[in-house]
Amino acid sequence: MIGRCLLEVHTAGRWRAAAEVRVEDTQLGPQSPARLEYDFDYVDALGRVLGARDHRAVSCRHPVTYEEVALDRWPAFLLDIIPSGAGRRWWEARLGLLNVARSDWELLVRGGGNPVGNVRVAAADAPDAPDASDAHPGFGRDEVLARGAEFIEYARERGAWVAGGSGAGGDAPKLLLREDDEGMLHADGALADARTRKAWLVKFPRSSRDADRMILRAEAAYHRIAARLGARASASPTWEADAFFMPRFDRVVEGGRVDRLGLESLYSIAGVAEWGASVSKEEMASAVARFATHPPRELQELVLRDVLDVALGNTDNHGRNTAMSKHLDGRIELSPIYDFGPMLLDPQGIARVCRWRAEDGGFPDYARVAEGLAEHGVEVNAMKRWLVDLGDRIAELGTLMKEEDVPAFVVETLEPRTKRVAAALKRVR
Repeated sequence: MIGRCLLEVHTAGRWRAAAEVRVEDTQLGPQSPARLEYDFDYVDALGRVLGARDHRAVSCRHPVTYEEVALDRWPAFLLDIIPSGAGRRWWEARLGLLNVARSDWELLVRGGGNPVGNVRVAAADAPDAPDASDAHPGFGRDEVLARGAEFIEYARERGAWVAGGSGAGGDAPKLLLREDDEGMLHADGALADARTRKAWLVKFPRSSRDADRMILRAEAAYHRIAARLGARASASPTWEADAFFMPRFDRVVEGGRVDRLGLESLYSIAGVAEWGASVSKEEMASAVARFATHPPRELQELVLRDVLDVALGNTDNHGRNTAMSKHLDGRIELSPIYDFGPMLLDPQGIARVCRWRAEDGGFPDYARVAEGLAEHGVEVNAMKRWLVDLGDRIAELGTLMKEEDVPAFVVETLEPRTKRVAAALKRVR
């Protein structure tokens, strides 16, 4: 069965019909051959900026053009838009779908209306702009934290349940909320831009198990630790009553206007159109170098995050847990860190998915990593010196974790890892 969907891009302050994707067989899921074509009116409206790969394009890999593009499978960015994790399970239940590839097209066209970033499916089940005459008064923070039946039902009906995969998919239940002038919280699609003062991603534990609560509590602290070590991370996430509140970094709220930044996963920019793929870190680094505005800087950021992942036990490092931000001024860079916690301690046993070729049991040889990045403009000796200096900071992680109130069990369990990584970095030559 042939499938068609219209994609909209939010640019210059509003949603615009931007491109159409056609697939030959919807039953094949992402493995179906596909075609992508930009809307000519959209290209003309942009001032014919042919070749743009920033927030005006549906993907870094598919710049703005008048030409139709033929692909042997779906364009990879569509997998960023399909509901994933807990959001996918909710949509499958709502639509009566099985968790199989042939359901992916229906999930995309019905559930891709409110993803993170600035690309959405035009005809999906997204809420219309709210009508001021019947605007919901919203919920207080205490009501959200209590997760009462009334709030959860409201959030789902109004489009707060996370739709897309980049930065907001995953197994833990997550909601996209907005805050008004009075501090009341609303579903993302239920509060007008003019009334929005803050935008939040709210994440709850996957279950009532102590381990899931502990991991999510540590995640808020992990972001603060990453920021202290110089990574691009929010220093203001909070943990309260089993809920993790993180300011959204794909939304810029100012003066009664909400601008949407582009957000594209590393899987997408690497052209990986399949679920759960094991992709080497070198392949991801190549994609970052290809599309980032300042490749050497972003590659150093990528390596810093990897060091923190290894030292702090964040084994859930697949390519949809890191993304590129596409800013309104044209910059393309790694987004702030997200989904960053001690997943090594998860009872399900989550293994490190994306690895460097020079790894031993999940511990990379960072000297060889640095040498392998030379082809992308990285000055190898300078990076090696930086890695040695970083070793001194990693050696302080135990103290930093205590200062940021990471649960004592996490600190004690990860101490051998932090020491091993610190020692390895100091030996880089």
